[in-house]
Amino acid sequence: MNARILLVISLIFIFAFLSGGIGYITLGGPDLASAVRDGSAEVIQKGGAGDVPNTVEIRNTGNKPVRVDSGTLLASNTSGDLVIATDTHVSPGSAEDVPAYSVEPEERTVPGVKLEPAGKAPALMVDVLSSNPADPSEAFNTQLKVWVLARGDELNIYRGEVYAMVKKRDMRFYQLRENITAVRSELMDEYGLTEEQLSELNITSPILNQTESPFKLFSVLDALKNQIGARQ
Repeated sequence: MNARILLVISLIFIFAFLSGGIGYITLGGPDLASAVRDGSAEVIQKGGAGDVPNTVEIRNTGNKPVRVDSGTLLASNTSGDLVIATDTHVSPGSAEDVPAYSVEPEERTVPGVKLEPAGKAPALMVDVLSSNPADPSEAFNTQLKVWVLARGDELNIYRGEVYAMVKKRDMRFYQLRENITAVRSELMDEYGLTEEQLSELNITSPILNQTESPFKLFSVLDALKNQIGARQ
């Protein structure tokens, strides 16, 4: 591999490492799971069924800032599970509204319900969350991707959160099916997934745990090669 490509990749990893370290030193404090566990924070479902993205309120009653990481899963026995869409922090004695996406499409979200951090979403799903949740078009596209990754061919568009979204957006179900087909093609192109793999996916599938997908890394390398005129 060309030395310039190796240099660029090394700089990217060094920057990511330093950024993470600086963020930890600057913000300090526990992560969301630790804060909820020790009683200094709580997560409340705020958005209603069918909202895209959905919204949770994170309250920090402690004396340290709470780190909130994109990809954190939130679970409840009485409301649909979610995944946090952005990195943020919540200052002591304050509350923040944080965007999140549904990962349990067959269950409706219920405002006012307390949610519990339930680990981290698979790496490929976290990568999908890098879009802008404040952009309605991007948020809609991302929500469909999350549902496809979480359920594959088992995604039922006539139940729960999916049904609520269709009704809230005044869509037709044939339009939703067309959008899902387009999203499946995007996922196959971006991550090198086959139709069979995509059909069999669920949130526990091992293939979703590939960090940022090696397929995406290869596409980044190709782009670098084109930019600097390198040849393998």
